[in-house]
Amino acid sequence: MKRILYIFAIALAAAACAKDDGMLPADEIGVLDETPTVGCAAGEYILSVLSDGPFTVQLDNASWISFTGKTERVAAGEGDSEIRLSCEFNRGLMRQTTLTLVRGRKTLPVVLTQLGVLSSDISFPDNSITIDGEGGSESARVLSVYKDEDLDISVSYDGAAGWISDVYKSNNFIHFNALANGSGENRTARISVVSRKYPEIGDVMQVLQLGGEEPQWVTFSEVRNLLPVPGEMTVEENWCIDGIVIGDNSEGNGGENINISANLQDLTCCARTLYLQDAAGEYGFRILLNRTEDNLASRYSHVRLLLKGAKLECKGGDEVAPLHYDISGIGSEHLMSCSEGSRYDIPAKEKYIDELTDADVYTFVTLRDCEIPIRKGPFVPIDIRHRHVIHSYPMVIRDKRGGTAHLYTNHIAAWQRDGNGLPQGAGSISGVIVHETCDNFDWDEMEMDRRIDEGVLPDYITGIGHIGRYQIRPFTRKEIALADKFEDGFSEMLMEIRYYNASNTQIVKNVADKTIYSTYPPVPDPINSTEIKGYLQLIQSNGSTGTVDVWRDWTHVGPEVNGEITDGPRGNGVFDYYGVPAEWEPYSSVRTTSLIMKSSAWYKGANWSVNQYWQATVNTEGLTYANFPLSVQFGCVSGLGQTVGAPRYWRLEYSLNKIDWVEMDDYTVPDFPILSNRMPWQCPGPKYVSITLPEDTSLLGQSEVYIRLRPTSNVAGTIGTYSGGEIVSGRETELNYFAVRYNK
Repeated sequence: MKRILYIFAIALAAAACAKDDGMLPADEIGVLDETPTVGCAAGEYILSVLSDGPFTVQLDNASWISFTGKTERVAAGEGDSEIRLSCEFNRGLMRQTTLTLVRGRKTLPVVLTQLGVLSSDISFPDNSITIDGEGGSESARVLSVYKDEDLDISVSYDGAAGWISDVYKSNNFIHFNALANGSGENRTARISVVSRKYPEIGDVMQVLQLGGEEPQWVTFSEVRNLLPVPGEMTVEENWCIDGIVIGDNSEGNGGENINISANLQDLTCCARTLYLQDAAGEYGFRILLNRTEDNLASRYSHVRLLLKGAKLECKGGDEVAPLHYDISGIGSEHLMSCSEGSRYDIPAKEKYIDELTDADVYTFVTLRDCEIPIRKGPFVPIDIRHRHVIHSYPMVIRDKRGGTAHLYTNHIAAWQRDGNGLPQGAGSISGVIVHETCDNFDWDEMEMDRRIDEGVLPDYITGIGHIGRYQIRPFTRKEIALADKFEDGFSEMLMEIRYYNASNTQIVKNVADKTIYSTYPPVPDPINSTEIKGYLQLIQSNGSTGTVDVWRDWTHVGPEVNGEITDGPRGNGVFDYYGVPAEWEPYSSVRTTSLIMKSSAWYKGANWSVNQYWQATVNTEGLTYANFPLSVQFGCVSGLGQTVGAPRYWRLEYSLNKIDWVEMDDYTVPDFPILSNRMPWQCPGPKYVSITLPEDTSLLGQSEVYIRLRPTSNVAGTIGTYSGGEIVSGRETELNYFAVRYNK
């Protein structure tokens, strides 16, 4: 039976009507997926089109695709239509063709990809095989687009050599002889097949020959039960496990890199990390490989892994960290078999954030109905001069129920600052569930003191900043499947401040009453507009409103190329009321150090105490219980880059009368790094926070609800300590974003 793939078209906006001003009507045409993919088998592809009138579909010169039952390369349709195309079987590599849809003056290209039998020019479907110790004739499949006489075959060994001979290729198989293994130990070799004309094209298969007792297969559950909580052990038995690799490092986000100190990082960790889950998706392990070249598995590979000699660790299991299991000391010699799989081999697990459990850690999960509630900047919004301090950035996410977590992106990930900015709508986020720390956001002082007592210097204490029980790490940008536009989401805003503009008298934010008005929705006159539902003020110790100053912001979207932020005029996705992009400039005379914005953040640098705070006032009239949950988002950091001493500990509270305050979440505000004395707890950019308010019906239908951010103590950081000092007068603390959201 032919496999039929239906592509359902997205709903289009109603066709625009002709206007009296002489403007022509708009032409509308669209499809759901502008880059669809079909399998290698011959079959029919159905393109579903929604259009407000007649249209045509033009094929390019690809001979393997045609309109079903027709020889012409152009087909016509009218309105909502289905266009049928026939695809031939693809025995080679992946291939693409472009379908060009034309409706009046509008042209829409659809790039159709057909997978091939061959995943590369030369490919071993099994990258690792295991043979028994008796030796003899062996064979393994290899697929190639080259003739046998155009290939070079070689053998290399890890340790004992010369036990593989008579290697040749015939009929898509590699054949060889193996000597008997009487050593009592396993041994490995690698067979390489490369193009004679293009030596850079080839593939490698590992051969593991057993030398002792047969391995004993154990389940993930049995391995977990071996360990105390927490605890560790070195495996002495000849055990092995079967699992599916759920991630890769193709876009630089394959795993957690580590900080060795405040100025040293190991950025090879993401390439040495495999996340392996069982076939049912019930449990997962993080596999830490010894070397990057030991990573022979690709995503979705089915692997059998020897555990003898490996180190098993069980971590967490307390009120802070979930149970999670690491396996380290793994080399390619532990890989018994590795065969290709597909994404359909991974069971679908869709959850809301509050449905996550410890068993989900290191398994592949799709988080439902999510959004990134920050409409500003890139995924990694940092000053790139200080990237030595931070290897990954946790961007806050929330779901429709009000659950919050963090999305982790390495600062070497392909999409971290690609010029496109953050998606503003809703959708799903898929990836591996992890428990990772972020020293730059929070810091465990008790753990720091314990390590200092053991003789560790503060600069070399890392990995102790807990930011929640679960996080999600996507492997590709495509897995962050959020709509681009804010309108295509589940939330609306009572207020949002994305920038601070003091250059235009019509839209000045720090007016005579010292008030920063919401920049959403964009209106010409925020001071007098009834559409503006909220504003922000600085309340001083004596109850008066204080003046707020402009500060710099590091959230330019880029793109960043080879460590340089380019395209300065592009802005950071922030515009004034008239649609003018924010202006950016170099922080120093060297343009490539970072681009900053001097009017995209705001701060106060004096009189901070528990009696001075930020206060937002919002109007909730018209909201009902169906609009819960309400939530508050903001970006915060302290210090101008050469100073410390601003308040460390803060709390969000709300009130209906400015007298009785309901205490919500506590949070910390990090210090910006000092260039000459970076410390691991400093953050070279804003820390974004999202706090969900309770479903308190008294918050609804109010002309004024007050939300404040205030310090809870006089404690501050010093040059050498996280919280070893007191607030210093004149030290700055910044907000670069503030919003109050509700569900539509």
